[in-house]
Parts: sequence; structure tokens; C-alpha cells
Amino acid sequence: MASEAVPDWRHIPNALHNKPHWWNVRGVRVLNFFISVVFVAQALNGFDDGITGNFQAYPSWHQALGNPSNSAIGLLNASAYIAGLCTAPLASYVADRWGRKWCVRYSALTALAATTIGSCAGTSSASGYPLFIVSRIIFGSGLSFAQMIGPVIIQEIAHPAQRPTVAAMFNMNYAYGSFICAWLAFGMSYVKNNWSWRTIYIIQIVPALFLLIAIQFVPETPRWLLSKGREEAALAFLVKYHGDGNPNDELVLFEFEEMKETLQKERELNQTSWAEIFGRPGNRHRIYIVLLIVCCQNLSGTAIIGQYYTNILRLVGITAAAQQTGINAGLTGAVIAGAVVGLYLINRLKRRTHLMGSWATLIIVNVAFTVTAARYEQTGSKAAGLANVAMLFLYNFTFFTVCGPLFFAYQAECLSFATRAKGMGIWGVANKSINVFNAYVNSIALANIGWKYYIVYTCILTAQLVGMYFLCVETWGLTLEEISYLFDGEQAAPTVSATPYEAGMHEKRGTVEAESKDVDIE
Repeated sequence: MASEAVPDWRHIPNALHNKPHWWNVRGVRVLNFFISVVFVAQALNGFDDGITGNFQAYPSWHQALGNPSNSAIGLLNASAYIAGLCTAPLASYVADRWGRKWCVRYSALTALAATTIGSCAGTSSASGYPLFIVSRIIFGSGLSFAQMIGPVIIQEIAHPAQRPTVAAMFNMNYAYGSFICAWLAFGMSYVKNNWSWRTIYIIQIVPALFLLIAIQFVPETPRWLLSKGREEAALAFLVKYHGDGNPNDELVLFEFEEMKETLQKERELNQTSWAEIFGRPGNRHRIYIVLLIVCCQNLSGTAIIGQYYTNILRLVGITAAAQQTGINAGLTGAVIAGAVVGLYLINRLKRRTHLMGSWATLIIVNVAFTVTAARYEQTGSKAAGLANVAMLFLYNFTFFTVCGPLFFAYQAECLSFATRAKGMGIWGVANKSINVFNAYVNSIALANIGWKYYIVYTCILTAQLVGMYFLCVETWGLTLEEISYLFDGEQAAPTVSATPYEAGMHEKRGTVEAESKDVDIE
């Protein structure tokens, strides 16, 4: 690994530095609205991920679907991930070929179609399970697109001074979506007919429709525009949203030159081909990080909590629907609290410290969770059962202090432009493959060996911590282009110096008219 680059870009004058708050800069204010549109896609993902987990607490849902077995429910959960596994490789191609936001469009369309179909489940005695599983397949095929490419969009359009924070906020919206779904499920648990679960499903139309409309106004990323030879449009984006309309803004000029040079070096190295992605040591290192993070994200034990919390609670004697959904609603509060703490830490802790510190803590919580579950089974102690529930809250909190801010942002920033969509495509395939395992195997394992299954995750978490120590690099404080230096060394690192821009030099690199603000940046 090459030595660290010097993050001197933060000393360059910029429109954002001249105002007391970012919301006083019109360009940044509008840009952050565009970013919030992408956030909605992840909130929808969080809402939908809680659907079947919450519905399992409803007798009316089981009846509407023909009282499916544990295996059939496992297949129901897995179907969405299998669909995502099949479509994930297409997302990276679409993002590179036609633009990043087409992936978000597709995600919104599938959410609308799936909600319509799923809401009709149970209207006749034979339609329940087949219609719902078709709905899950359609949902899963689309959500993977936004989940993979959303972090890419944010990394590539955010103002560099805000990029670490707004990128860290992406997965917080998963927590918000889960929170809303869980509390709706708790409230609707008192409705004793099919509208208890059907209402929750129909509500997904609102964010899906907003997403479909709002994404039309989000511009394409400047790095994608540059990759297609549209230099004027890329510069126009930076001038309008990073420079608040000033074509002579020093940071805008620096960013533009740095992006151009880095993309040119990537083209010279032919890093856009799959052969080069796996053939170069720096790229392989990036892919190892992607695979490590996706394993941490999905093989941490939290998938059991999210999808099968009803099974976990039954193991400690909690069986009433209102109790189960109420506890789950509280668990989503712990998720949000963890994500907020993680966001607070994102600019205060180095990446490696944040990753490994949180993971070591999670291992300790996992051990306590396993011990309390074993104690309850052996003695039936009410105190052990309550302690186990408390560990559930601490488990979610600890996990989201790192998952919330880093598990989408870190891998996306480690990937270069040429590997970013393809790397997230690899993430998508790995993510869905593991989720298929989680959805189908977890319910069977819990039913057969109970709390002993938690010990498997203790071993996995420990192996992941070792992987973090050897693979994760320190990216704190660097631009996306400077991060390339850590993986590829001098051959890919930008050589654009910040010194002239720090000195206030307004000379433009190339002919740029002030009217560039009006160039089409779609």
C-alpha cells in the first residue's frame, strides 16, 4: 500500500466557506435536496425489509397466506433476495452505460408494481401465498438497484466538505424506514383482520411514487458526465452546486482538474474492464474490502433479529403479537440511536478505529446475548429472559454505530470511478447471496438448535474483526481521487496541486464561460 496522500484540498477557498451555514449557500442547499431524494430509496428499503418480519406476528397474515410453514416463510423472505441476486449484475451495467439515476427509477417502478400485487394477496382463498411471493420477487429485483447505486450517487455528487457526513447518512435512512414500519406494525397489531398488514403494505406507495417523480430532477454525477466526454456539463454541475454559481471558484476548478486527470489515468490503465478489475493488486484489494464489508453487514446476527425476532422472543417466552411488535418497534429506536451516535463519530474517529472498535464491542454483546438465552432455556429465569431482550437492544445499537455511517459509505469511497459501479455490483451479488442464506437457513436453524445458533455468529464476528485489521485502509479526510493513491500508488494518483488554488489564483484551466451554468447536466 502506498503512503497516505496529503488532504490539502480543505484549505482551498470556496463558496461554502464564505457562509456561516451550508443552507445559506443556494447551490449546496439544492444539492442536498437531491441527495435527500436518494435517501428516500434507502428508507423504502428499510421499511420493506421489516415487512415480513413484522407480519409474522399477525395471525390474519398467516391465514391470508394459507398458514405457510417455517420453510415456506423462509422461501418467502429468500425470494426477494434471489430476485435481487439475479438483477444485481445488471445494475452496474445500467449505471455505467446510461447513468446512475436510471437505477433509482427502476427501483421506484418495481416498488409501485410490487405493492399493488402484494396488497391483493388474500382476497381469495388460493391467491394469498402466490401473490405475496410474486410481490416479494418484484420488490427484490428493484430494491437492489437503488441499494447498490444510491451510495455511488451520493459519493459522486456531494460537496467534498460534506461528503463523509452525507455518505454516512445514507444508511441511517434504512433505520428510519424500519422504525416507521415497526411502529405501524405495533399500532396495526390491534386490528384483527387483513387490513392490519395490508395497510402497512399499501403505505409503501407513498415513498415509491415520490422517488419516481423526484429522481427526474436529480442531475447526473459530474464524474459520470466526464467519463462520457461531457466536460462542459460536468463543470457546469460543479459551478452550480459546489461553487454556488461562481465559475472562478477555486475549489470547483481544483475538483474539475483532479477528476479529469484521475479519470484519464484510469482510462490509460484500462481499469474499466473486468479483467483489469481482478488483474491489478489495487483493484483486488478494493474487492476484498467490498466482500469483507458485505459479510460484516449481513453475517453479523442482525438479520436474525430483523427477520425472525418473533422466533427469538418465543425462545424466551414472549409470544403475544402486541408484545412482540412493541419490542420490535423499540428495537428500531435502538437502531436509530446507534446510527446517530455513529454519525457523530464519523468525523471524529479514523475509519479503522471506528470499524474495529465497534466490531470488538459487538462481539462482547453477542457473547452476553448467547449466555442469557442459554440461561433462560436451562432455568426459565424471568431475569435471564429480560436480560436477553436487553441484549437485543444493545446488539442493534452497537451494530448500527458502524453499519449506519460506514457500511455503504466506506466501500463506495474505496472504489475508484472505474470500479465503483462494478464493485457495488459485486457487493450486490454477494449481499443477495448471503441474504438468501439468512432468509432460508436462519428460521430452520433457530427452530432446530435454538440459542446454540448464536455461537456460530460469535466465531464469524471474530473472523471479520481479523479481516478488518489486515484489509481496511485509512481514508479519513481524503477526496475520492486521493483515495486512489492508497490502492494504486503514483500511477493512478492525481498530480493536481492545491497550492495555486490555496493562493487564490483564479486562472481557469481551459475556456469556461459563465453561461456554463445553463449547460444540460442531466
